[in-house]
Amino acid sequence: MIQKPQDTLLFSVAGARGIVGRGLNVEVAARLALAFSSTLESGAVVVGRDTRPSGESLMSAVVGAITATGRECIDLGIATTPTVEVVVEKLGAVGGIIVTASHNPAEWNALKFLDRHGIFITKEAGDRVYSAFTGQQFRFVDARATGPITRYDRGGRDHIDGILSLHALDVERLLRRNFKVVVDCINGAGSVIAPELLKTLGADVVKMNCKTDGDFYRDPEPLAENITDLAERVAKEKADIGFALDPDADRLALVDGEGNALSEEYTLPLVVDGVLEKEKRGPVVVNMSTSALVDWVAARHKTGVIRTPVGEAYVVARMLEEKAPIGGEGNGGVIYPELHSGRDGLLGMALIMQLLVDRDISLRNLVREYPEFKMKKRKVPLGGEFDAARISSLISKRGADKIDSTDGVKAIFEDGWCHIRVSNTEGIVRVIVESMSTERTRDLQALAVEAVTESWG
Repeated sequence: MIQKPQDTLLFSVAGARGIVGRGLNVEVAARLALAFSSTLESGAVVVGRDTRPSGESLMSAVVGAITATGRECIDLGIATTPTVEVVVEKLGAVGGIIVTASHNPAEWNALKFLDRHGIFITKEAGDRVYSAFTGQQFRFVDARATGPITRYDRGGRDHIDGILSLHALDVERLLRRNFKVVVDCINGAGSVIAPELLKTLGADVVKMNCKTDGDFYRDPEPLAENITDLAERVAKEKADIGFALDPDADRLALVDGEGNALSEEYTLPLVVDGVLEKEKRGPVVVNMSTSALVDWVAARHKTGVIRTPVGEAYVVARMLEEKAPIGGEGNGGVIYPELHSGRDGLLGMALIMQLLVDRDISLRNLVREYPEFKMKKRKVPLGGEFDAARISSLISKRGADKIDSTDGVKAIFEDGWCHIRVSNTEGIVRVIVESMSTERTRDLQALAVEAVTESWG
């Protein structure tokens, strides 16, 4: 699958996305859905969308395309990404399409493609979709064979029931604990299901931005610097914890009871810590950009960490291969295969609450037990072709002990690391660095950015 912009439409393991009215419109969405549907075996396709303003028209194009290939289209309406994934598997569909650009700003939208197991399609399957899309190799049926549209309204309930059934959760203890929670759903797809789940788990819920109007009042990416309003609200309400979701609810960030917004890199290690107390088998699988904090947590539980290229599809494939009990991505993406093999912010909320109950501790005090890794993330606009060999050479001359070219360039130093790669979801280069000191992290970031810009000449 192509991982660079083409006419401002980005293809990657995260699907196909673009700015609406430029790279993506109803015609493009229809052709993408036709291409995907034309590559599948017979069976129904599940569709859902987030709340951004372009979603309804794009979804209509997707539904029409699916039925034009003779398939039943099961329409969930507004639904989180993990909800669509759960429903694909539950209903035995052959695939799914989610109309969402996840953490991208509101002017973006995208189509994410799922296989019959409700997980992101492989690179090979994505290549087939791309070929069908560019070659317009579509399988139409005549009017008498057009597929039906079925509205399915139980998707959210199916998802919640799946979470409640997990053996890692003790619902009775959670009900007795009665957490006070502030949840910020950014007026996205989680706006109804997230408060409902929390109430089902016994929480006293304070809702922030829980309309489904797609008014993203803040930057949609759940980074600590973007959730300061949530942090203030948690402190004002004297809540135990705050949860922040992105527009399709597959990523989760946290605020502690003292009103401190935590880096999204804490979400996965905390969940890993709780799950590994109950799941002793297998390694943890994460991507190459995930904080070393997850290695520290895994070591406490005497297990290892396996790293993959960035992208949920890569992480999930390796988790299934290794039979890993838990994994995910450091951007706040928790993957717990007992429920389904995809990132799930709603699941993450439940598992974080369970960890706090199990330890009988506040989130703030628990985080204080962890070492402080200092991470910085930066976006560098593309200034030319990404030359991994050139960047590797430049960084090697600056003292790197090891270079890993599995996904872009990851340079390992004695006291830290930097990862440089082209984004799967934006036309940028991502530079992520981490060490144990703020000063060293700043220096590593400067070194990495300099190598990127120097490589363009």
